[in-house]
Amino acid sequence: MALMQQSKLNIVPGLKKMEPSKPIYHKYDLEMLWEKVLSGDKEALGNLFNQCFDSLYGYGYRITPDSENVRDAIQEIFFQVWKYRKNLTTPDSVQAYLFISLRRELLNKKKASRRREDVDKKYYIEEFDALISYNNWDEILNLEKEDRKKLKKSIENLTPRQREVVYLKFYEGFSTEELSQILGLHAQSIYNLVFSAVNQLRTFLDN
Repeated sequence: MALMQQSKLNIVPGLKKMEPSKPIYHKYDLEMLWEKVLSGDKEALGNLFNQCFDSLYGYGYRITPDSENVRDAIQEIFFQVWKYRKNLTTPDSVQAYLFISLRRELLNKKKASRRREDVDKKYYIEEFDALISYNNWDEILNLEKEDRKKLKKSIENLTPRQREVVYLKFYEGFSTEELSQILGLHAQSIYNLVFSAVNQLRTFLDN
């Protein structure tokens, strides 16, 4: 139970703030943790929260650049998982399920305060612009040293959907099937977005 104390996870009646633990913890299999959570294991819930927090926070912050709001949303989805665990099954991808849940939670919060058109406009203009490390693109695009300076501008010229799919695929490592679930798009649309984004970047950099 020491790990539970470190994670500060207190999710049964009267949910309190959850924060990821600072000490290094063992990297568990997410499906294994999920199944333990469904069986009522609170320690597994803490481990699942710790293991997924950083990637969820990074993605959520790009949807809503409000740290407190993103943290609240992450806590809410874990609270919902715990609350309804008896009615849940193990998804094909636990990580994708959590990303879908976080995306829905954050966009629903936005829709509650403004019209959907404004939500999408603000979301897609402001987020996924270039808040990422560009080093990985050296390998993806076979960049020369002089091209790296042009990369940030190149990514800013992608469409909002292209930027989002680039982030999720190349920085979070989701498969095409997982991306289809997260973004609500057919696999072919995912292929088209990735293909067009990479080609557009190469074209921009070559000019």
